[in-house]
Amino acid sequence: MRIVGTLICLGNGILVEVDGRRYRLDPRRTTVDDTNVISHAHTDHIPRSFKTLDVTCSEITRDFASERCRKDLRAIKDDHVELVDAGHIPGSTMCRISGSRRVVYTGDFCVRSKTHTDGAKPLSCEVLVMEATYGKPRYRFPDHSEVVSAMKDWVSEVLHSGSSAILLSYPLGKSQELASIFREFPIFFHPAIASYNRILRTHGFDIPSEPFEDIKGGSPIVYVSSGLGKDSSRVQTMRKRGAKTAAFSGWAVDGMFGGRSSYVDRAFPLSDHCGYDELLWFVKRCAPEVVYTVHGFAREFAGSIRSELGIDARPLIANQRMIDQF
Repeated sequence: MRIVGTLICLGNGILVEVDGRRYRLDPRRTTVDDTNVISHAHTDHIPRSFKTLDVTCSEITRDFASERCRKDLRAIKDDHVELVDAGHIPGSTMCRISGSRRVVYTGDFCVRSKTHTDGAKPLSCEVLVMEATYGKPRYRFPDHSEVVSAMKDWVSEVLHSGSSAILLSYPLGKSQELASIFREFPIFFHPAIASYNRILRTHGFDIPSEPFEDIKGGSPIVYVSSGLGKDSSRVQTMRKRGAKTAAFSGWAVDGMFGGRSSYVDRAFPLSDHCGYDELLWFVKRCAPEVVYTVHGFAREFAGSIRSELGIDARPLIANQRMIDQF
């Protein structure tokens, strides 16, 4: 197989060159002569340094990334780049690069529709570059509505017992999903999370954003925090007063996530990524000629694509340069 005029390699993010045009996907530093695409605003996907503040991304990602980088980024369009909802966190996008061959980059993505985001839809392409965070068969997630129902039952029981519920969550993404799920509860947020919620409110999201104040009495509350850094002392103090903690991660499906720390009373398999079966479904529906896997179980999932779907697939590794060398 030969894909003319297309290059993909790792380095400063993922470099894609199609018909002489160069694209940097989730670069660690932006470059002046390339189109710099940011899939979403998690810290492992946004630049650390900037030669240019012009980036191709959604407006929500632009606002989040500007807040996190302390830079006034400018979201610009590229006629050859189509941004499509990735379903990972608010503002996250996949991109489809057009040319003699269409290249799709998923970034982090999720095909399940959640309380605050719609699920990602497959994009037809010749080349698919995709994440494989949960690319092993053991990581098949339960029905989302069942997980949410169990979460609400647990929080209701904790509050009914007279205790507060502390929801330990990544500040950007999962915390906003929890804000949507528990919007009818007496819910408060770590100030950083409240700030992200307020950004989403400017984009039309109707989610609570009340920052937490340390009230030593009164009714039980729901408190959303990462539980890390300076806030760990607050969480420990609340626990000593009887508060219960829950954590939320796809890794909870292996039954060990919550048991790894006495800090966590309950763990729920709530993920903003695709499970193994969803990853395979996505590849099949995109119908690419070749797939390159990155992150997580990249090597294992590439093998699954070959064996389960009969599609050419391999992990994207640092010394790989040209697609047409294969």
